[in-house]
Amino acid sequence: MYKIAIVDDNKFDLFRMNNFVTENPEFDSTQMEISTYPSGVDFLEENRENVDLLLIDMQMQTLGGFETAREMRKLNNTAVICFCSAVITPQTEHFEVLPYRYILKTSEASKITQTVTEVLLEMKRRKQQKTIELVSDGVAFLVPTQDILYLEKKKHGTLVTLSPKSPLYKTDCNLVSRQKLSELAEELYDEGFAIPHSSYLVNLRKIISVSGDSLVMENESIISISRACKEKFHHEFSKYFNKKYRRGQ
Repeated sequence: MYKIAIVDDNKFDLFRMNNFVTENPEFDSTQMEISTYPSGVDFLEENRENVDLLLIDMQMQTLGGFETAREMRKLNNTAVICFCSAVITPQTEHFEVLPYRYILKTSEASKITQTVTEVLLEMKRRKQQKTIELVSDGVAFLVPTQDILYLEKKKHGTLVTLSPKSPLYKTDCNLVSRQKLSELAEELYDEGFAIPHSSYLVNLRKIISVSGDSLVMENESIISISRACKEKFHHEFSKYFNKKYRRGQ
């Protein structure tokens, strides 16, 4: 089920945006659930962790749209954000929360419909991506597997190194999870990850080069390929590489 939140302290605008969503060709009432909120405070108290799409007014009396989105991003880094406003245009700081689109409320209905279509399609695309839940310093993060470069075994858990392209990277390029590497490996084996060394699990998509005894990741980190893992790892990498280019990806 896709979860959509619309936040606006203007009742007419809230009702109008709800109609733009429900009347859109990409909207499916059997798969999508809409919740509306009269303030950012109400939204954050109830639904910030589970929302897949947030359409939010930028100028509200109690808590502005940017401030609300920034709080949401602390627990939800995958949701699509679309700012809406009749008067405010996005500023540089607003891009800290990675908004996907911006709707000017005074635009023609056809333009708003087009933007709503785009954000609904992006919501579907992101929802289809595989994510895993990582708990770091008591905070739970839903991390798309494509955002992970590699995982490293540590004494009390696992160090997860993120891609610079990840929305979470600006907050912290590394997450420390209490989960064991072996536990996370079970979730990630089928998502294009392989073990080059007993202390590492790497995302095959993020490898730049592989030699006999080492590999280089996108962030230029060099990881050794152990003798015990060498044969199986090279087999997994070759299988992924051939599969990728056979499909023309």
